[in-house]
Amino acid sequence: MRVIETILASLIIIGALSFVSTFAVNPKSLGFEMTDLEKMGYSALHDLDQQGLLAQLVYAGKWGDLKTILKMTVPNDVYFNLTICDIEGLKLNTFPILYGDAETFSEAGNVASLTYCLAGETTYEPRILILQITRG
Repeated sequence: MRVIETILASLIIIGALSFVSTFAVNPKSLGFEMTDLEKMGYSALHDLDQQGLLAQLVYAGKWGDLKTILKMTVPNDVYFNLTICDIEGLKLNTFPILYGDAETFSEAGNVASLTYCLAGETTYEPRILILQITRG
């Protein structure tokens, strides 16, 4: 009788565990990946801003140098597209600040988009930096 009782108890426990596992929600890596990309983008822009390079290059209009420095700041498998706008939303960079191609961003599973604001170098001339970042 004890053997039958043990077998029934085991079946009930196995059934309960399999029932519960069907309703368990596993976290999706896309959310974590987006958060990591956003942190990486903010960190890169903030570090360049703290060194004084970001404002210097943005207000001087040195888009090629900005692309090169940003490319050195992020890892090699990370692609970015940076757009610089004034306070009215008018795009200021005539040269594309892009690492990767347009297909990289359209085919990517997750693209993080973040906004960073610069107040100005010597006077109040806000610039809005819109950075799209993804892994290749």
